[in-house]
Amino acid sequence: MGNLVVKQVKYNGDLYRYESPILSNGINVVVGDNGSGKSTFSYFIEFALGGTIRPFVNDGKGDKYIEILEDTNNYVELTILINDDEYTLKRFIGFNQIFYTENNEIKVLPLTRDKDTAPVIFSDWLLEKLNIPQFELNLGTMTWIFNFIDLFRLLNYDQDTEAKKIYKAPKADNFISDSGIIRKAIFEILLGISSAEYFKAADVLKAAIRARDVAKGLLESFNERYGAEIKDKNVLQLEITDLQTQITKLEQSREIYLKSNTTVDDRLGELAGLQNEIVELELKISRVTINIKNYEEELNKVAKLYENQVSEIGQIQKIIFTHEKLDLFSMEICPFCMTDKGNRPEGYCICGSKYSDDDYEKFVYNASEYKDILQHKQKSINAVKFAEESYEEEISELKKLLELETAKSIAVKEKLEAIVRTAEFAGNTTMIESLNRKIIELRDQVHGLNGVLDISKEARALEDSYNSKKIAHSNAYRNFITAKAKFEENNVNTIIEFNRIYGQLLSESSYKSESAYIDEDYMPVINDSAYKAKSFDVPRRLMYYLTILSLSLKFDSVKHPRFLLIDTPEGSGIDIDNLKLNLELLETAIALSKDNPNDEPRDFQVILTTGYGKLPDDFEKYVVEKFNTSEGKFILELK
Repeated sequence: MGNLVVKQVKYNGDLYRYESPILSNGINVVVGDNGSGKSTFSYFIEFALGGTIRPFVNDGKGDKYIEILEDTNNYVELTILINDDEYTLKRFIGFNQIFYTENNEIKVLPLTRDKDTAPVIFSDWLLEKLNIPQFELNLGTMTWIFNFIDLFRLLNYDQDTEAKKIYKAPKADNFISDSGIIRKAIFEILLGISSAEYFKAADVLKAAIRARDVAKGLLESFNERYGAEIKDKNVLQLEITDLQTQITKLEQSREIYLKSNTTVDDRLGELAGLQNEIVELELKISRVTINIKNYEEELNKVAKLYENQVSEIGQIQKIIFTHEKLDLFSMEICPFCMTDKGNRPEGYCICGSKYSDDDYEKFVYNASEYKDILQHKQKSINAVKFAEESYEEEISELKKLLELETAKSIAVKEKLEAIVRTAEFAGNTTMIESLNRKIIELRDQVHGLNGVLDISKEARALEDSYNSKKIAHSNAYRNFITAKAKFEENNVNTIIEFNRIYGQLLSESSYKSESAYIDEDYMPVINDSAYKAKSFDVPRRLMYYLTILSLSLKFDSVKHPRFLLIDTPEGSGIDIDNLKLNLELLETAIALSKDNPNDEPRDFQVILTTGYGKLPDDFEKYVVEKFNTSEGKFILELK
């Protein structure tokens, strides 16, 4: 189970900037009045984690964040901790890729998956770091691959979604993305109910059953057809070896007799023709060999160019991430041959050329130009890769041609040798025919025995395959039963605990419920679904999120990353006193996760944004950032 902590939030552009204080484990509160930017703080976090923020998209739909859209070279930078390992994420406004640091390297991944050009996306990396298995859901003809932003719908209590809906609205609001089956899957993944081990064991068992049944069917069908012909392969091999020994002796006798009774005749013309054909073939083989060598040299050059392009792209990615000066031509590169100087004498390149500092140019660009250069380089490297693949394909074709021509040359040489051997025979043909008959008879016997041997080998292979599939099925079945028992036990315990904690929190909230539990779709059923005013949607939804957080602190099986972002929960007409009462239950949810009241809770982080005067008194100690329009303190500061 992974733990996500946001350590710091930054925004930077040509016009505006923002840098948050260092955030910590536990509860962090950001307060501000309307229009000061407290929700923007939440937007920045979601955006840097891969989310789509509609006000940041200049598509003519909905309200727009003018300051951000009119800013240039702007990006959000997020410093996060995952299981105490620090990473920095950087995403430019208007771009669907995220730069991130890992092991002192700067890397970049797209947000949108494409099986050909982008099989791995940023979400894959993030989920792997959080120890959340990738989960796929088959929906008829399509497959839904859950990513981090799907799960974020239960990590972010946002103000844009109606409180009665519980789940944060998806970025694409359609009948699939917000369907009951998708919501259920999100809940199951985060709560660990959708056990990756259980479903994997089930898939392995299904595959093992299919493989066993197929192997059994093949074996039975084969035995029905060839059962009478199957013999011990060792006995067959001995019989074949004995026959081959007899054939060898007969061939040697025939060869000796032919040589002793053969003379040279006047077939020299045919021999000369074959010799000329051999010469032509050898010349062709030589030309093809030279072409292969030339193409391989070109391939090496292209491969070196590709390597250099990769290095340049890596350098530009670092520049984009650090926003420093870009040295396309560094002092380590010769301006004539564009290769590394290495440890050569001062003033000389490895090619022997002299150089001076005047031979270099340095270029300084802004962030947008950096990204244009990167895109150009990425297109260029694709072209280089295509050239490399073309050379490899051409070399492969030439090698096939070389193999073909070599085979032809061997065949002609063998023909030439045969003519020489049989130039003229003056011996007893009856004896030769007798030897040939015996050889043919023995070869027929060998051929027949080889057929039986092949059948016997195939039968043994099918039997071995079936036995191995039976063993694999037995192992898969045992693993499935173990995983199923663990899954069912964990499932029941988790739901029981969810209902217990949710019921207690909701009864102490402004809802004052008498009973509360979740149904088979994991949606709340409160007071037997009795009607309540709209303001009660806030505690109904908020306690749902707090319950999941509490369970993540309580159970190792829960995959929730113990991170919760609560943005301005004062909607739906709830009054301030009731809002404070509901927020106080955050500490109660933390307490309910502990088996012993004196125990320290696991590391977690809650980031809460709200207005002035809307916090419980005890929560003032958690305030880390304040915005105020009357004092001119906005989240975006002019440079």
